[in-house]
Amino acid sequence: MHCINSFNNKLDVNLRNEARRIFHTHERKLTQMCIASLESVFWRQDQYDTGGIVESDSRVDGGRKLYWPWCWPRTYIVEPLLLLKQFDRVKKFCNFWLRCQKTDGSWLHCYDVRDYSEFPGWPETDNVGYMLWHFSQYVKASEDYSWLKQNWQKVQSAADFLLSKFDSTIKLIWGQEEAHIPGFEKMPIRFSLHINCVCAKGLLAASELAQLMGYDDLAGRYSATGMDIIQNGIRKYLWDADNCTFSFGLTEDGTRLTAAVAWMTPIPFWLFDFFDDLLCDTLKFQKKSLYNKDPKIKHTYWIYDFDLVLKKNKPLENKYSGFGVQIGTLPVIIYACLKAGLFEHAAQQICILLEFTNPESNLVPEHINTMHSGELGNYSLYPKPYYYVDSGNLLHLSFFLTLIARICPEILIESHRKLLKG
Repeated sequence: MHCINSFNNKLDVNLRNEARRIFHTHERKLTQMCIASLESVFWRQDQYDTGGIVESDSRVDGGRKLYWPWCWPRTYIVEPLLLLKQFDRVKKFCNFWLRCQKTDGSWLHCYDVRDYSEFPGWPETDNVGYMLWHFSQYVKASEDYSWLKQNWQKVQSAADFLLSKFDSTIKLIWGQEEAHIPGFEKMPIRFSLHINCVCAKGLLAASELAQLMGYDDLAGRYSATGMDIIQNGIRKYLWDADNCTFSFGLTEDGTRLTAAVAWMTPIPFWLFDFFDDLLCDTLKFQKKSLYNKDPKIKHTYWIYDFDLVLKKNKPLENKYSGFGVQIGTLPVIIYACLKAGLFEHAAQQICILLEFTNPESNLVPEHINTMHSGELGNYSLYPKPYYYVDSGNLLHLSFFLTLIARICPEILIESHRKLLKG
């Protein structure tokens, strides 16, 4: 196992060519999936005047509208859309979120695609990081500096909100994490890996925007804090040297929770190249904790280590989609494996992703329930039709499209051309 020296989220040229060969082996199916995914994103955004992109595609979930009418700030859809020069769509998307922003610069859990109304909840710190990153991506790709100037106060208030959550002692940002690890529900994680990676990314993005505005002092503050989180907070406090992996996070009293989560544990490698020296060890822990444990779908990953629950004879409880493998997060794992040069394993997971994509819609499902059907009781267990539960959720669909955009952008570009051509 070896790790590569990569920069700016780009694979080494030789390794990139090897990765591309794997993807081109499945080019026909991947093209079908890209066309379907883009059509779904466009359709969802075009249903409403707000510019928001609703999380679920109500046409493919058996009428359940599992995540309708809600939009989450947490998504990676901006990167592939900007590759396709869909500047107007991304601008509408960003404007939707500006309308939703709270007066303190933050965003809540999610918002109604129809009228910007809030879903009850608390300000989720990671959402602020996502938004700043989205805004920066849009401005840099479109060169729409007038949009930045018009909305600078909102951008600054978001960045300042993150500064207000920064703990200067441990060099980490405080926030409430949405995810709860089964078996550890009573551990209130307040300094999570996911939040700090995303918020560091957001502060670096805010620094770039401040530079464009000519505010060099602000740019320096945002950049310095973002790099402090990366170089000191995450490396020192969120790396578990005993288990050789990134931790899930810390409680406020400093108690560490080390537990693999399918996409949150490798998120540093999805967002940054600063941590590639830790890549291989983290992937080993990920594989040990989550891989090939499912009783029905072999050779892929659970979202959490359900052994922690099963061994304690605790009931599996989830009021949404139940428990089992999480196909929708495989692109993050695949990307990390490609960065580590683990091509055989990456190719295996690509095949799993293709095999369990919704055969009727070509949209990637989020979960596949294999052990528990959900608290609501109306979601089937595999091998019955599994893909009606939550196929095409925007977060998971955006993982897939972003993976294609980074490794084989020509597949995404050609898919877009075919979609527009009809």
